[in-house]
Amino acid sequence: MARGVQEGVFPGAVLAVWHRDKCLIEAFGWRALYPRLETNYPDTVYDLASLTKPLATSLATMFLLAQGKLSLEDRPYEVLGGPPWFKEVQVWHLLSHRAGLPAYRPYFARLIEYPLAQRKEILMQWILDEPPAYPVGLKEIYSDLGFYILGCFLERKTGKDLALLFDQALGYLFPDQQPTLLFLPRRKMARKDIAPTEYCPWRGKLLRGEVHDENTWVIGGVAGQAGLFGSAEAVMTLLLRLWQFYKGEKHCFPLTPVVKTFWDWGKPGERALGFDRPSPKHSSAGDLIAPDAVGHLGFTGTSFWIDKEKEVIIVLLTNRVHPQRGNEKIRAFRPVLHQLILHKILKNSCLSA
Repeated sequence: MARGVQEGVFPGAVLAVWHRDKCLIEAFGWRALYPRLETNYPDTVYDLASLTKPLATSLATMFLLAQGKLSLEDRPYEVLGGPPWFKEVQVWHLLSHRAGLPAYRPYFARLIEYPLAQRKEILMQWILDEPPAYPVGLKEIYSDLGFYILGCFLERKTGKDLALLFDQALGYLFPDQQPTLLFLPRRKMARKDIAPTEYCPWRGKLLRGEVHDENTWVIGGVAGQAGLFGSAEAVMTLLLRLWQFYKGEKHCFPLTPVVKTFWDWGKPGERALGFDRPSPKHSSAGDLIAPDAVGHLGFTGTSFWIDKEKEVIIVLLTNRVHPQRGNEKIRAFRPVLHQLILHKILKNSCLSA
């Protein structure tokens, strides 16, 4: 991690590792480089980028499924409308990136010309107007657009904003004190506690507490694909609570079968529901990660991986896009880091056995 800072992989980072009831959290490097150097701390809040998909949108979906208010076979067309081909899409298609939608489109450049109040609806219509990239269910293409549509569906189905649905799910899981996971953080916390991301030439400013993803930013900062912020401890806390449900250690809420369905969905090499799995070759989690592990990456330099077999959770939060997104050294760094961690854990486990 120190080398990662020295070699410019990221300005700073927070690493959290959990293994069988033991947890380490440590900060490295700098929270910010510009306009001045700021020391990093373990409680630094990061733009989680696409970790929003599993940690917020998928969590809200799990919560509604557990309450019986939603089914994986529900068809968003019945709530949102859309073209004839969209009638075939079910909730599970969106969660597993098999809904026929393209990966991404830079809608923000056009969308900003419309009044803010109209942009969410316009964006949804533009996505649904896209011709399908492949027949529904017959292929897997990771899609921001699919998770935007899923977020729209959840909002229409419940009549509640996605951020509120997430807060309600989080509040139920943590009735006493919620971990620091939130949308629109500048409304609720000091700007200095948030790691900045990019100096964005399109927006003409350094982003700090504002979502990095342009399509999410232009509609107000909350969307199914991005917008969530949080600390490494908060991400770890949520993942550990889901782990408890997965293992059947929590019985106060019928979430265990839902988490099992999401995490055990499909085959190794395919995506789980709402969560990624390691690539069969050259995985960002290294070669020692179990093939049925679940996790996710975020564009800003964030990630987590849960190895169910080894009972290991690794959370890495960075702002590698600060001050510019062109820095891609993290691609080579991530697998080496995970390989070292898992090798150390396996070695210690063998010695203790």
